[in-house]
Amino acid sequence: MKPRNIVFEFMLLYLLLNSVSALSVGTAPGVYDLGELDPGTDVAFRFYLITNAKNDMLVSLSYLPVHQDMYYRTETTRYKFIPDEASQEDISSWVEIVRNPLLLSPARTKVVYLPGGGVVKANEEADIILHIPEDADPGYHAGSISLSPKLAARGRGTGVMTIAVTRFIFVFRVSGDAKRKGEIMAIMGDRVGERKAKIDVLFKNTGTCTLSARVSELKLYDKLGNNVATLKSGIALVRPDRIQALTTYWVGDDVKPGTYRAEARVDYITGHSTMEERIEIPTTIKVKPSPGLPAIEKNFCEDLPFIILLLIIIGLIIYWLDWRYREIALLVFAGILLVSIALFVFNCLVVIEFPWLNLLFAIIIIALIIYWWRS
Repeated sequence: MKPRNIVFEFMLLYLLLNSVSALSVGTAPGVYDLGELDPGTDVAFRFYLITNAKNDMLVSLSYLPVHQDMYYRTETTRYKFIPDEASQEDISSWVEIVRNPLLLSPARTKVVYLPGGGVVKANEEADIILHIPEDADPGYHAGSISLSPKLAARGRGTGVMTIAVTRFIFVFRVSGDAKRKGEIMAIMGDRVGERKAKIDVLFKNTGTCTLSARVSELKLYDKLGNNVATLKSGIALVRPDRIQALTTYWVGDDVKPGTYRAEARVDYITGHSTMEERIEIPTTIKVKPSPGLPAIEKNFCEDLPFIILLLIIIGLIIYWLDWRYREIALLVFAGILLVSIALFVFNCLVVIEFPWLNLLFAIIIIALIIYWWRS
């Protein structure tokens, strides 16, 4: 190999080694088990941050829910967490971060003896206060603290920097009888479009722990037994003794009106519930009436000018007749006519839009009233 090639390869290796740097920020312990706690209590605990960075680093802490995979496995060695007795209620409002952000300095280290017997050199400590409300679900809970580091760049160059960050996880159990259980109460169908139907699976949490539920499978069969659709829903959190509508949508040209047999399965991680029921997909879409006057009132306003005109004609006929009760009849018709005119003027003319014929009737009525009054 030529000497210049050797020099070139060494230069390339040097550039590669100095252009990419991998940093890490971790926590100790990785998972903190707080044990069993009572509702209505406040608990303070501490975890430690460790880094291999050569420069100071500013780390922002924030609460994040744990990944849902945690509720699929039981852990009793490093910490204790049993999904069959776990609540998935939101605990973000329970967590108070005492100091934030934190300055993580490699020049400042502290030897820490962990409760499990481990020993680490920590660069910073983080303090958390957990406020457990009186109405907290019984059972196991889990949460995590996210770390968002920002490293002050020093020196020159165009190197690529990556920071590997791990989350801090804490678990605890709220005292009480913890049960995860639920059942489907009903299946309801409705049409929301020409090519779209909505099928709601009503799921009730019959346990004592908040759980996440979803329709993992909803099969629809027509009258001939053909499977016309297989649907799924999104995930929803359901509190104890609450009923949640898990909505699925059926979209396509096959969305025909009629009766269908529905087979639904709802999964809530540690169990499932099934139900078979017949549902109806209607022909038309149910539309809520628009705000405004009812149709019967609009029809009344449109017909009122004709009624007033008819009253005037009847009144004129009575006026021209030679009848001994003519005066009394005219007084009765005059009262009815005045009430009708008042309704038309103060109700119909102000509220609804009317055609030009109604306006003409109004002018004629007012003219007749003036003529009658002067005569």
